[in-house]
Amino acid sequence: MQRLAVYLQTLERMLRDGVELISSEMLAQACDVNASQIRKDLTYFGEFGVRGVGYNIQGLIRSIKQAL
Repeated sequence: MQRLAVYLQTLERMLRDGVELISSEMLAQACDVNASQIRKDLTYFGEFGVRGVGYNIQGLIRSIKQAL
């Protein structure tokens, strides 16, 4: 899935910049995608994130790499 590769690149860049948590809205803005599309894509591969807190970037990177 092409969007997952874009998410992965963006998340890896953010992790290098010291970001540990990210919301679907922040990731959507960085990837130029709708936040609901991000949530839909990620739930297809499993349960990620905590409502109102966001996603742990390191864990999300691992999960996306496994999915790819």
